[in-house]
Amino acid sequence: MNAPRSPASDHHAAGEAHLAESRWQEAQAEFEAAARLNPHSAEARLGLAVAHRRLEQWAEAERAARDALERRPRYVQAAHFLGALLVEVDRLPEALAYLQMAADWAPEVAQHHRDLGVTQLFLGDVDGARARLKRTLDLDVHAHEVLYTLIRMRPMGDGSAEAQQLLALVRDLADQAEELPIDERAQVLFSLGKAYEDRREFDLAASVFARANAVKRASLVYDVAETEAYYRQLADVFDKALMARLAGRGDPSNRPIFIVGMPRCGSTLVEQILASHPDVHGAGEAIAMPRMLQASRGRDGSSFPEWAREMNAVDCAALGGVYLGELATGGKPRTADKWLENLENLGIVGVCLPNAPIIHCRRDPRDQLLSCWSLLFSFQQPYAYDQAELLRYYRAYERLMDHWRAVLPPGRMLELRYEDLVAEPEAQSRRILDHCGLGWDDRVLRFWEGRRMVKSASMAQVREPIYDRSIGRWRPFAAHLPELFAPFGDA
Repeated sequence: MNAPRSPASDHHAAGEAHLAESRWQEAQAEFEAAARLNPHSAEARLGLAVAHRRLEQWAEAERAARDALERRPRYVQAAHFLGALLVEVDRLPEALAYLQMAADWAPEVAQHHRDLGVTQLFLGDVDGARARLKRTLDLDVHAHEVLYTLIRMRPMGDGSAEAQQLLALVRDLADQAEELPIDERAQVLFSLGKAYEDRREFDLAASVFARANAVKRASLVYDVAETEAYYRQLADVFDKALMARLAGRGDPSNRPIFIVGMPRCGSTLVEQILASHPDVHGAGEAIAMPRMLQASRGRDGSSFPEWAREMNAVDCAALGGVYLGELATGGKPRTADKWLENLENLGIVGVCLPNAPIIHCRRDPRDQLLSCWSLLFSFQQPYAYDQAELLRYYRAYERLMDHWRAVLPPGRMLELRYEDLVAEPEAQSRRILDHCGLGWDDRVLRFWEGRRMVKSASMAQVREPIYDRSIGRWRPFAAHLPELFAPFGDA
């Protein structure tokens, strides 16, 4: 005979069912009821933490997870959840201890090692991350993005035992690619393409990259024509007349430093240089601006950018203040905001934050487009997986940047070429600091020594001094990508 269920158990079971159905508020209510009826239940508090997280109630989720650990001090799932939650809210140094606990208490679980390794990598512990991710792979060869990350972290053509082992593994997976889930299939093929490129087997690399992009593109719903139309709309709204009418009307703060450009333009290097200055906090891909614009509505209910047509001086100052209130400071007077897609928002930046410097990062378009086409992005860059769409997006981006150059005040935006920064790191670093109104500090030339969090695709590369091996990367692929490179010549 089964023991009778308690009311607390019934509420807990209902909460679990609601979580499975993505009914977060109902789940929260059920777990709260279970916790009231059984104050000693660590499971109820962890369930409540999960519901709060799904509702983006970060503080409440953290409190519930800590309550669960207090009630059961070696509660593996609660320790892992709390560590992952702290990573999600960019409190990575605090997260490490809890992720380490989970890995120590349940070393047989691949996910525990994976999350700890990725966090170590974000924080610059490349060697520790590599060891932890290799341990993950030993436990589960299919662990999300682990094989891809390991192959991106190391040269695959150096003949080392580790490189040979990874190559054999990724080849085996590629042979069964059609049997893999589509996300893993894309990861495997992009990994194999990178391995072949490192081994200078460029014909194979180009062929595999083409397969990888086709797999990823097939999983996306995207129309580049919509992006082109949106960029035309931005230029139409933020014309010379509007920019002149609202010039100087926004919040006078110079705290933010906007770093914009297309992906793979060298922006992470620029941010790392800035963040090595003692007065600058590197906020990474801050979403303060897009979040503010997405939530804003005009007096007639219109969305951005249409409502900007009717902006006045009060609106400019208010919006600038809202953005500043959302932007992390790290306890420093200046903040580098590297949300690259703010290239779309330079009209708002121009009128709402008239004293905030802008740095536009540029690069040889052939190297940049190849880098985009050969990379599996963590965030959605849906234009990157088809050569024709990638080229159309690049042209739309260039037209929009031409527009901003025409309507922003002279000198407002610093144009910075990656190739110049590599060739003359001190001279270009001085340009960057001068443009931002920052005094010189020698630490910016040793940017790789910093241990700040970096989550971009360049997180491993910026942990070493400036190198030039990415310049001219396009040349061995010239015969394979003629349509992508043709508009830019062959010099």
